Amino acid sequence: MDWVQFIVQWLHVLMGITWFGSAITINFIVIPAMARLPLDRQREFGMHLGERADYVLRRAAMAVIVLGILRGTVWGQIRSVDALTTQYGITWLVALIAGLATLTWGIRFVGAGIFRMNAIPVDQALNSDGSPTPAFAAAFATVKRNGLLELIGFFVIFTCMILMRFGL
Repeated sequence: MDWVQFIVQWLHVLMGITWFGSAITINFIVIPAMARLPLDRQREFGMHLGERADYVLRRAAMAVIVLGILRGTVWGQIRSVDALTTQYGITWLVALIAGLATLTWGIRFVGAGIFRMNAIPVDQALNSDGSPTPAFAAAFATVKRNGLLELIGFFVIFTCMILMRFGL
């Protein structure tokens, strides 16, 4: 058994679970739960969550991508540029592009959208009755939509991983 290959594969899968699992958890558990809190508590918790998530998930995503490159080239079927024209090579390349696009999307649209949403002053985010203003509601809806769209990238990556497992 090649222990380095084993460790690379193990870390690649673990970091993938961390990245993808966190996106699912945040989209379907954390955001709906936070939406039930008063805005000041949402922001306090969201700030701490965002700082930690950004730190952990960027590193996990980059590790998935780097380890996936190593897994496909050093310990995989991609030994030359010509290998990228095979079924496996095309699937590997789609997964790589989807991984890079998903990471970029998360940083540019999800993370930046959260920052823009939280930049709206509390007095401009809520109406006098405590309901969200149209500007804040739109910013929140954009963050939710972009987070859900990010999951499409994960769906593509995950599908490619399964296909590559079967040599496609």
